[in-house]
Amino acid sequence: MTVYEMNERENKEIAKPHTKNEEGFWHNLRKYLREYAEVTGLQGFRYVAEKRSTAEKIIWSLLLIFSLYGCIYMISEIVYKYENSPVVVSFASQDTPLYKIPFPAVTICPEAKYNRWLFNYSDIFHRLKNNESVDETNLTRFHHLSVVCDNTCDDCKFENNTLDNGFFETISDTKISPRDTFSMCAYNFEAECEQLFTPVVVDKGLCYSFNILGREDLFTDHKYNYGQYNHVPRKIADYFDVETGYKGKIGRPYPRRALMSGIDNGLKILMRFDKKQRDPECTHIVQGFRVSVHSPLDVPLLRKHSIVIPINKVAAVAVEAELIQTSENLRKYTPEKRQCYMHDERPLKYFKFYTQSNCLLECQTNYTLKKCGCVAYFMPRDNTTAICGNALLWCVFHADTTLIDVQIESNIEGYDFCDCKPACTNLKFRAQISQGNYDEKVLLDMEERNLMDPESLAGAAWSLVYIYLTDEQVTTMERNELYGTSDLISNLGGLLGLFTGFSLLSIFEILYFCSLRIFCNKKLYGSWSGP
Repeated sequence: MTVYEMNERENKEIAKPHTKNEEGFWHNLRKYLREYAEVTGLQGFRYVAEKRSTAEKIIWSLLLIFSLYGCIYMISEIVYKYENSPVVVSFASQDTPLYKIPFPAVTICPEAKYNRWLFNYSDIFHRLKNNESVDETNLTRFHHLSVVCDNTCDDCKFENNTLDNGFFETISDTKISPRDTFSMCAYNFEAECEQLFTPVVVDKGLCYSFNILGREDLFTDHKYNYGQYNHVPRKIADYFDVETGYKGKIGRPYPRRALMSGIDNGLKILMRFDKKQRDPECTHIVQGFRVSVHSPLDVPLLRKHSIVIPINKVAAVAVEAELIQTSENLRKYTPEKRQCYMHDERPLKYFKFYTQSNCLLECQTNYTLKKCGCVAYFMPRDNTTAICGNALLWCVFHADTTLIDVQIESNIEGYDFCDCKPACTNLKFRAQISQGNYDEKVLLDMEERNLMDPESLAGAAWSLVYIYLTDEQVTTMERNELYGTSDLISNLGGLLGLFTGFSLLSIFEILYFCSLRIFCNKKLYGSWSGP
């Protein structure tokens, strides 16, 4: 280029100062970015910035785009798991010794709903069916027992839509005595049936529970309690904590411990069933007893979960325990993310301790009250809430089935109508039953040794039950963090390092090139882009 041409070019640049500034900025920016690409630890950028052929630059650019896409995709997967599934349930490193958990609660319900020697339900049933007159006392008792019986009188006219607390007086006055139900009981040197079993009112009528919490520990002050039902004189706070377990030494705590496995260390019950007590107008074809094995903190529902102990049989109920625990680190997550409730996160109106079973029962109670204006006799209620009579049993049944549909629809739509997630600390019991015949000579031998009243043998059928735990160790599961903060940082850093060579120093390197280096270049070279 001649001197004349150089002068002409300089004159043009002077005539267009704005264009010169723009070309100078972009030129300096390209130079600055090329310098960064040549010295950075990030992989691949140097080959794009080098003065090489266009083909090489295109290939390395595509490789960088592919690598960045793979990195971003895998990071998004990890972040999604961290946000939506932060909890993993796995086997604990060590199983829990059996003595650290309570023995399961056992609720036994005779299929005979009442004592036929004290009241004849069938007689009133047929008299009403034939439009015969019935005195007021017997009619009231009939109305009360009709909500407990399995069969209903379609031809009877029930005018009482609701019942008052006199219902509990009726079932108490007409009950089969526990002495006529339990002939012998034994658990860890305790042999008094009336001390082992507590009368309770559940969905199968008046039943008896072993090792269940008393009403002072199980229910809140909102729950109406009648008589001595669900009454246990001891307090759970003195012996047991729901989250941490038993306090102090072994002793004889409440609820009772599960000390050892095996039939010899379980609960043994000899039950008597008087065939004359069976009322075909009140009970189904099943004869014998219904048994539910459950947590001491739960109110059992035997219509949904129970096993049948037939008469004239020996039954062995083998129980396997499973304990689910939750790390305290998960408390920082919402219940929706960890999919469980801590003991103090989901208060219930009628129950002091949260369990999924109790929560579902309370939800069913509230829904039934809303639909029918009353609740079933076994549902928790205050003293102002009416009990649904036989004329409204159809409403109770319809509310129960409708609630199932509402629950399913709410789950499909992404929410939980009852909001009854599992408890974070949860003890489950699974029962398996085996049956066999017994020798009647054993009963006769017991009679000869004065261990049994001879009159109780006449016209009676017997059921002998052994309920025991199968293993010395309890299978223990733990809820833990799937991705903690350190795990998230490690995984993200590993992916960035694998795909791009990115490290913590790369962040400082970028910050350095965007701030301090620009300032120093201006001071040293008079230009922010350097020499």
